[in-house]
Amino acid sequence: MNRLLATLLLIPAATAFAQGTGFPDGATAPSAVDIQQRLTGKAFDLKLADGSMWHVQYGNSGDYDFKSSKGFADHGDWKAEDGRICSKGIKMPYSCNDVRMKGDDLYLKRDSGEIVEFVEAH
Repeated sequence: MNRLLATLLLIPAATAFAQGTGFPDGATAPSAVDIQQRLTGKAFDLKLADGSMWHVQYGNSGDYDFKSSKGFADHGDWKAEDGRICSKGIKMPYSCNDVRMKGDDLYLKRDSGEIVEFVEAH
């Protein structure tokens, strides 16, 4: 009985990890300054669990351009807060998402709970 209970308790944890809903172990919340330095003036690709891609260009003056491989595009403003990125597009409403860093890697928690990694586009 104890084995069955232990197995049932582990299934949700394994499922959450497989779906990418938790930040990597040891990831920490970066400061607003660290986020700004990491993103400003750079472009990133983010691969989602469904296989689609996001491409985000963060401008030097607090603006961003967003393109999805599914055809959606938007432009708007962004700002960094401690442990969060906030943005508002022409089409997308104001939203803030948690971010964490592990080493030089930056991760974002989507509204769906999925964790995606910023990969600098070259």
